[in-house]
Amino acid sequence: MVIYQSGDRDGSTFELSSRARRMLEMRFAGAVHFAPRVFIAHETRADFERLHGSLARQIVMLLTGLTEERLAEVGSVEFRDPVTEKPLR
Repeated sequence: MVIYQSGDRDGSTFELSSRARRMLEMRFAGAVHFAPRVFIAHETRADFERLHGSLARQIVMLLTGLTEERLAEVGSVEFRDPVTEKPLR
């Protein structure tokens, strides 16, 4: 599942790829409640990099509305740059 991450000096915005949205809708139907985007503010880039690992699962849960148990059924999650499509981290 791909999540796009874009950032500026104030924080990072996360959004599910359209392919991920379609896959989740087909697989989980009414159990999925999408958030269009999630924004995480951070003071410095180092703050964000330190927090990202611990926040990644929560970001996915916020974007999908799925529980951790349901997310385990999805498999791997990859964060990508929305412009270049290159994986982040």
